[in-house]
Amino acid sequence: MSPSGPTLEALRGFAHELADLADARSLPAFREHYAPGAGQRGVVETKPDGTPVTAIDRDIERALRTAIRTRFPDHAVLGEEDGLEGPDHAPRWVLDPIDGTRNFVAGNPVFATLIALQIDGQEVLGVASAPALGSRWDGMRGGPARQDRREVRVRATTVLEQAQVSFGGLGYFPAAGRGAALSALTAATARQRGFGDFWQHCLVAAGVLDLALEAQVSLWDLAAVRAIVEAAGGRFTDLDGRPTAAGGSALSSNGHLHDEVLALLAHSTDRHG
Repeated sequence: MSPSGPTLEALRGFAHELADLADARSLPAFREHYAPGAGQRGVVETKPDGTPVTAIDRDIERALRTAIRTRFPDHAVLGEEDGLEGPDHAPRWVLDPIDGTRNFVAGNPVFATLIALQIDGQEVLGVASAPALGSRWDGMRGGPARQDRREVRVRATTVLEQAQVSFGGLGYFPAAGRGAALSALTAATARQRGFGDFWQHCLVAAGVLDLALEAQVSLWDLAAVRAIVEAAGGRFTDLDGRPTAAGGSALSSNGHLHDEVLALLAHSTDRHG
């Protein structure tokens, strides 16, 4: 931001206000309609791209957009549900009102509201708030990254054979021509799990995992977690190594293993015919 504008720390504080606003909507709805033992089930719709959406997704995004317009009327907003509004070159808030909607509607507590701020196309801060898990992560350019206001940092693992890795959406890897790469990385690492969605990247930032990969994903799924991983000392690219959250795929790491994993992925291609 310019010297006359809000500081990055002030913007992070505002992002937490947005997260509070979202949590106050998502957690009660989850407990009432979707958590195990809930009463009346909530309505789930299917969007044209085949992904689910609920009224609470839309309600949260509308509430966050209103709050941003009120505080920063010159900023832009990009959200999963209602697209982009605002000037092209303005600071841009990127919103995923409920990341992990399939989890949310299935009664799985692994869901979060993701809030990121981009300046000049770069993610400068991110917040991932997971109220059913009782945890929240944040990070901003230059660090630190935090989980529940306590500073976190990536693991120091330097040997791939000792690494712990998580994958999101296993079926997307062969569909993207990366099934062989998935198998190769599985064989090369010590432990594999499928935590998925925002959580696996936050676990990389918190030093629980060394690597997290996704083969099909959107900017609003990644902008906030990229900021968090990088603030924690990690590295974040797409699966081809481009340093972006908008590449349609993702690799987050502790940084030490990143180039080795990219090389392995590049040399493990699916063969057809």
